[in-house]
Amino acid sequence: MPSARKAESATASAWRSWLPKIVLTILGIAVAYFIFRYMATNFGGFEQGVQAAFSMPVGWTLLAIFGGLFAIAVYPLTAIAAIPHLGYVPAFVDRQGGFAISTTIPFGGGPIAVGTQYGILARYGVSQRLAAAAVAADALWTYLMTFGAPGIALILLWVFERRSLSGDTCGGLSCSAVDVVIIIAGVVCLVSMVAVAFVLRSRTNARRVGDFAQGLIGVAFRVMKRTPPNVVETVVGFNDTAAEMVGKRWVPITVTNVVAQLAPMIVVIAALRGVGDANVTVLEVFVAYSVALLLTTVPLAPGGAGTVDAALIGMLVAFGAEFDEAVAADVIWRAFSFLPQMVLGWLAVGYFTVRQRLTRRSHQSVEPDPDRVT
Repeated sequence: MPSARKAESATASAWRSWLPKIVLTILGIAVAYFIFRYMATNFGGFEQGVQAAFSMPVGWTLLAIFGGLFAIAVYPLTAIAAIPHLGYVPAFVDRQGGFAISTTIPFGGGPIAVGTQYGILARYGVSQRLAAAAVAADALWTYLMTFGAPGIALILLWVFERRSLSGDTCGGLSCSAVDVVIIIAGVVCLVSMVAVAFVLRSRTNARRVGDFAQGLIGVAFRVMKRTPPNVVETVVGFNDTAAEMVGKRWVPITVTNVVAQLAPMIVVIAALRGVGDANVTVLEVFVAYSVALLLTTVPLAPGGAGTVDAALIGMLVAFGAEFDEAVAADVIWRAFSFLPQMVLGWLAVGYFTVRQRLTRRSHQSVEPDPDRVT
């Protein structure tokens, strides 16, 4: 009886944990549907955009395919940059598997992806300390790129083209509001970079930053009447595991993360040129794409479906693309880059799972039977 009650309690607890995530995921899909419905109603040409995506000239189609394959191929290099002795196949399984899990599961996908990556790296002989440092560095650089790229893109746009978003409209959203969001994201990125550098200098600095962050988070969690996580332990742990590796490997980690983050832009540029748009410059695509990626931090639906697409389409329209051309670029980006990477990521997870089971069975088959009479 006690064991049955414990099982029932554990099941109920699991449901209580997952129910909000399931509800929010359904809500996110509904939001995505209404966003596309609103955009199609107000702009028109959505169907034409989908048709244009599948009627591009062969040359531009091949370039879009190359861009998608290139983006997938360079993505695992971020793991090799952090762990030089790691082979390409283990790095591919690690990074693509983590990408698939974190993007497919809107709420809670990040922790599951991290746990899976730890298991994958351990399977390939990477020490727990080095794996923790590599996963932490990857998450940090992705965060900095996501928040920093929009600000950098706007600065480059102003320096080289003397343009900004102010005064335009972005798919019905005031571009002045977009400017504010981007500036805030840039400030957050800058503060984060300073904090990271401060944390990596010493364990004492890490504890100070952790104590400060713990106080801020504690206030928010008290309002929600929930127990806050131990931020101090996390920050100090990051210093313990990642300080040495980041100090030695920050250049290749930065270069590979920049290339991996921006490689899918090749697909968007090829798509725009393929459907006949010559008005949107490369820098404008950079701004649109980086702002769209910023919305992946708001995981309303798998892969940011709806919100990310609406942002990318709206920004491209703001920069002079026709609505059907912007829709075509978004559809091609999803079809040639994002979706193949997600599928390959889940195949990598399946490959790792099968290998793990085969390894366990082989170990069990060679273990002697203690009950066997010799």
